[in-house]
Amino acid sequence: MSIENILKNKNLKVTKQRKLILEIIENQANPTSAEDIYKLLQNSDMDISTIYRNLNILEEKNVLLKTTNIDGINYYQLNTSDHKHFITCNICHKKYTIESCPIHDLEEKIERETGFIIKAHNFEFSGICPDCQKKIK
Repeated sequence: MSIENILKNKNLKVTKQRKLILEIIENQANPTSAEDIYKLLQNSDMDISTIYRNLNILEEKNVLLKTTNIDGINYYQLNTSDHKHFITCNICHKKYTIESCPIHDLEEKIERETGFIIKAHNFEFSGICPDCQKKIK
């Protein structure tokens, strides 16, 4: 589905800023922070407050999933069935993608048991990556 159609389906105005932000998020391998988006848009006239404002609107309308990492930074990705989670190294802070979401089966069970319709979840691991393990041995 095109970015324009995603926005229209959520009754959102299609703006240049939203299209740019969503294109960046769509093309990233991992969830992306507002600061990362701002760095990638340095050649545009978009300021960081515009990025944050649009990210908040897109997250409220369920276009984006927001995850707050242990470092306190919010990361965004498109709200699709193939969203990704990641594991973060406590030492070097590299992020590694967990390719499949291990929560979907649990979500279905929780929905059956509680009657809730789950719209989002947060799932995060942290630890020490193989490179940093070698350095501390």
